[in-house]
Amino acid sequence: MARAPGRAYAFMRWSGGARVPGAFGDIGWAFEYNDRSGRFQCFYCGAAESNAPAPGRFFWFEKCVTLPELIKTMSATGGPHSAFDEAKIFEVADAQSDAALQTVNQLATAPDEMFSRTNPLEHTREILTRYGVRSLAHTHGFHAPFLWYNMLPGRSVPVRKLAIHIYQLRAAQQAAEETYTPAWIEDHARKIAQNDSEVRSVGECFVCRTGAKFVVALTVAVNPAFSVGEGRIVAERLEQAIRTGTPPAGHVFIQVEPFEKLD
Repeated sequence: MARAPGRAYAFMRWSGGARVPGAFGDIGWAFEYNDRSGRFQCFYCGAAESNAPAPGRFFWFEKCVTLPELIKTMSATGGPHSAFDEAKIFEVADAQSDAALQTVNQLATAPDEMFSRTNPLEHTREILTRYGVRSLAHTHGFHAPFLWYNMLPGRSVPVRKLAIHIYQLRAAQQAAEETYTPAWIEDHARKIAQNDSEVRSVGECFVCRTGAKFVVALTVAVNPAFSVGEGRIVAERLEQAIRTGTPPAGHVFIQVEPFEKLD
């Protein structure tokens, strides 16, 4: 199955402390929903909000078709929630849109009482993690949301300037990708395979560019006594290393052969 890159977002409302004393901020979330081919469909965004002036919290989410609509939803005042102030962006190489949306739907049907008993940060973390964001700090002990938000990787930008920031990220990514050639990618992939202790030899390597990404097909030889499962473990390890390298490859295919059969 083709990998579908995407972006996820964490939003911060600094005025949360005024609405609920001791809360010191509110956290929101958003993610791009892409189909299995990686084509953008829409955004989903939401939060577990303080139910002021009544006690407790409630969960809401919305579907936004465009980035300006997402920015308007998360920065608008009035309605069921107040405006969020800042956001951080997470680039996800293998976005799990369906898994994240499933989590959102489960939270949307949960009773409001559940959100009064649980830390709202945990819901944001669960959605982002299911989408594919890695290395998010655990929320245990974080009663002040802004502390958890500050620990998230990446640069925090005003929500109303989110479009400009995304444009800058795309321009920087494109400039970096243009510095690499298929020959460089092939040499990079071969070195990764040659440095793997289970690889006896490296065979043919095919590299091509598709848009801003690269496709890598590499043949390696392993111990002929390896089972199919053991060979698959080696292939998955190499695929992961090449996909997350610099620059990351969009699609990686590893063909595993017994050592004697590889020319």
